[in-house]
Amino acid sequence: MIHTNIFKKTYALALAMSIICCVSPLAFLTSSVNNDNHNDEITQDDLKDLAMEIAVMVNEARAENGLQPLYVVPNLCDRSQVRVREAVHKFSHYRPTQTELSGGQDESEEGEWFSTVIDKNLTPYLDIDENLAAAEDPCSAAEAFGQWRDSEEHWNAILNPNMTHMGVAVTYEHKDRNTETFREDPYEWYWELLLLNVEKDFYAVDDPDNPGKKKRVFVDKELDGQYLPNEVMVIPKSTGDLSGDGVIDSFDFITIEQYIAYQDELKKAQEGKAVNEEILAHPVTFNKYQIEAADCFKDGVIDSDDAYLIKRYVLGQSISFPVTTKDELREIIRIELQSTL
Repeated sequence: MIHTNIFKKTYALALAMSIICCVSPLAFLTSSVNNDNHNDEITQDDLKDLAMEIAVMVNEARAENGLQPLYVVPNLCDRSQVRVREAVHKFSHYRPTQTELSGGQDESEEGEWFSTVIDKNLTPYLDIDENLAAAEDPCSAAEAFGQWRDSEEHWNAILNPNMTHMGVAVTYEHKDRNTETFREDPYEWYWELLLLNVEKDFYAVDDPDNPGKKKRVFVDKELDGQYLPNEVMVIPKSTGDLSGDGVIDSFDFITIEQYIAYQDELKKAQEGKAVNEEILAHPVTFNKYQIEAADCFKDGVIDSDDAYLIKRYVLGQSISFPVTTKDELREIIRIELQSTL
């Protein structure tokens, strides 16, 4: 079905299936930008920015519908990049064969299912969905996402409450407008979104309702390099500024308290102790810049001392910020306590 005059074809999958995934060799990988001089202002960074726009829109839509956000995973974005380049050759959830990748037609076999792009040993998942889209030039991220929003299958995939992680990629493939090939297939923008329900980690912890017995608690699995896409844009201006607004305020204090509380409960689970499952159910994560800013003492640890320093600063009780060491903070506190006696 054609929904707009810009977006000429879409292809969606929302099966939420359990697949035993076979691993296929990397069949095709090339630059996202054609070497043609046309639109040579489009860079790899531009394409990554467009992909992240889609990722942010996915999580905004999930938040509006009361769902947990999805983590972006660099490896899954790499896999999406493979799939989006394959879509240029074969716009299907079936992957192109070697003949099709070479520009020929291959009616002898269907090709592998899209899920084979994922190594299940590296990314153990329970369910997987794929949204594909192709459009004529120009096409913005908002237009691409709007097209998925208007499709029931696309939208169900994005709002699947079981999904935990995603990979997203965009590519531009310039085509000569003076050829029959362009008249038959004028699509130059291709969009790909992988959505996965990754197996959760679980821990046997003390059951407070049954002394002496254990129970399982489940937490989101942490894949290498994962982050929440809205966080990647948060770049603190200074130590203690966790929101990136250049001001150290109560929001920063509350944020670090929530982060520490989650890390404390996660540590308890790993040690087999009783935990607050409500806290574990709502992970609080920092990107690498926030971690650096939250570590006020630069000792590689984010703990209650860091939170206390931010609290004192917010209340106007700190002489300076940041102080050099925890010993210096304790000396400041000792002097202030003496002055009140």
